[in-house]
Amino acid sequence: MFMTASRIKIDGKPLLKLNIHEYDNDDIPFLDSLGIDQLEGDAPNWRYIHIHNQEDFLSTRSAILERYKVLAEKGPKVFLEAK
Repeated sequence: MFMTASRIKIDGKPLLKLNIHEYDNDDIPFLDSLGIDQLEGDAPNWRYIHIHNQEDFLSTRSAILERYKVLAEKGPKVFLEAK
């Protein structure tokens, strides 16, 4: 599984799009609990959430890192493994 993030604007308002890629079925309840439940087009293993402020981003990232350890950070990708 890996995580990416990008800054985007919707209706002129800046926000962060946090993406989770290549997750397993075991990860779905946890991702749902964080609100990472929006699917990206036809990609079955790519979910995302729009985050509107830094506090929400830090809280979501912290929750992810409590459950997953960082294997590597390569550019915009953070590779994760369940603890």
